[in-house]
Amino acid sequence: MSIDEARFTYQFASVFNAQTYLDFLKLLVTRYPTRKIFLITDNGPCHNLSEEGKRWLGENSHRIELHRLPAYSPDFNPMEPIWKVTRKITTHNRFYRTVEERDAALRKTFGVFRQRPDLIDAHVARFR
Repeated sequence: MSIDEARFTYQFASVFNAQTYLDFLKLLVTRYPTRKIFLITDNGPCHNLSEEGKRWLGENSHRIELHRLPAYSPDFNPMEPIWKVTRKITTHNRFYRTVEERDAALRKTFGVFRQRPDLIDAHVARFR
C-alpha cells in the first residue's frame, strides 16, 4: 500500500469513552501491523485515555503515536469534511426508525468509502 492510499477505519460502540477509544487504538495497531500509526485526534472527552490506556499507549509507542489538535480548531481536523460528506450522503434529511437502521446506513456509506477512497480523497488531500 502506498503512502498516498486512503485508509478508512471505523468502529461502532454503544458509548464513546476512554475504554472504547482504547479498544479502537488496539484495533488500529492490529489492523496495520507493518507501519507505525500517527493518529491525529481532536479534544473530545472520549479521546482522553484512562491510566490503563496511557500505560498501553506508552508500551506501544513504537507502533502508534497520538497528536492532539489545538482546542476549537475544526479546520485542522481532516475528519470534519468526511463527516460533512457522510451527513450529506447518509443522514441529512433522513429519518431512521432505529439506531440499528441508522448504523446500517452508516456502515454502508463507510464501506463505499473503503472501496472508493477517491470519494473522500479530495477532502483530506490538503492534510498530506
